[in-house]
Amino acid sequence: MEILVGTQALEPRPYLVTVCEHLERLGHEVHVFAAEETSPAEELRVVGTGHRLPLAPDVVYAQDAYAALLLADLYPLTPQLFALHDDWLPPQLAGIVARVVVFDERTAARARAAALPQELVRLRRPVDLGRVVERGALPERPRRARLALQGLSDYRLGLLQRACADAGIEVDGDPDLVIGRRLAVLEAMAAGLPAYVYGDEGGDGWVTPERYELLEADGFSGRAEPGATTFDRLRADLDAYDPAMGPANRELAVAHDARRHAEELVAALGAIEPHPVDAPLRELARLVRLEALASRRAEAATAEAAAAGARRLELERELAQSRQRGDELAARVAELEQALAAAEARVEEAGAHRGRGVRGLLGREGRVPSSEG
Repeated sequence: MEILVGTQALEPRPYLVTVCEHLERLGHEVHVFAAEETSPAEELRVVGTGHRLPLAPDVVYAQDAYAALLLADLYPLTPQLFALHDDWLPPQLAGIVARVVVFDERTAARARAAALPQELVRLRRPVDLGRVVERGALPERPRRARLALQGLSDYRLGLLQRACADAGIEVDGDPDLVIGRRLAVLEAMAAGLPAYVYGDEGGDGWVTPERYELLEADGFSGRAEPGATTFDRLRADLDAYDPAMGPANRELAVAHDARRHAEELVAALGAIEPHPVDAPLRELARLVRLEALASRRAEAATAEAAAAGARRLELERELAQSRQRGDELAARVAELEQALAAAEARVEEAGAHRGRGVRGLLGREGRVPSSEG
C-alpha cells in the first residue's frame, strides 16, 4: 500500500517518525507531506506541494485539519484517515475524512460531541521500544527523578520540587523515576522506570498494572480521577515508590508497542472508501491555518502574560520586603539617634560635673590652694 501521511508542519511530531518507520517495516511505501517549510527529520521521506508528490497514493493519513483539506483537494478520489491529536478536530465537512483515529477516550468523547459524526478507530498511542534504552535494576529508594514537565506553572513546579527535596530526591542525573504526562509517561514505561502522572491540569499518581487502563484511557493527562494534588499527597506518593513498578511498566509498554499500533493502523487504512467533496477546500485550508496560527499566538501571549503576572507578584513581594526592611532600618536609626542623644547628654553632664570639680580645686580666688597654707 502507498500511504501519504500529511501534516501542516513536521515539528513537533514525534508520532510521525514512529508510525512511518513501522509502516515501512511492514513493507508499505510511505511519503510524508509537510505543508509548511521545515527542517525535515532524517527518518522521514518528506515531499512538498510543488514536487515529488506521489501520483496516486492508496490512502492519506492526515495529522491535522490543514493537511486534510489540502490533500483532499489534491487527491479527491483518495480516501482519508485522520489522526486526532489533542483538541484539534477533523474538518467538519462530510466526505473529507472517512475515519478518525483516537488515542484515548478523552479525545474520543470530544470527537463524538462534534457536529459531524465520525467513525472512530481507537488505537493506543505508540512508543518505539527500539529507541528507548531499558533502565535495568532500580534502587529500593529513589535517588533521582526526571521532571518531564514542559510548560508547567511555577507554582506546581515549585510544589513538586519541594516534595522531591523533602523526600531526598534530586531532580537531575540518571533518573530512577519519571514525573510527567502523555508521551513522557509512555517513554518512561518503555524504559522500565516508575512513572508518575502529573501536570498543570492535575495529577493521577503512579502508573501500576491495576490503574493502567484507567490512566491510558485518559491519555495520561492527569485528569483521570478527581482530587487536588497537594504537597502532602505528593510527599506521600513519593514515599510509596516501589522499584517493582519499573519492570511492570516495561511489560505493559511491550504489550502495546509501536509495531502492534502499525498493524492495527494498516487494518484501519485498508477499510476506508473515498467520498469526493465539491467544496473550496484550499480556501478552507487557509482559514484553518490562520485559526491555528491565531491559537498559537494566543497561547504564547497567555504564557507571556502569566509569566509577566508571576514576575509582577515577585517584584511586589520584593518591594514589600524592601519596605519592611526600610521600616526596620528607620526604626533602628531612630533607636541609634536616641542612644546618641542620650550619650551626648551624658557627655554634657559629665563635662558639667568635671567643670564644677575643677572650679572647686581653684578656690574662690581662682588659685590652687597651697598645702603649706
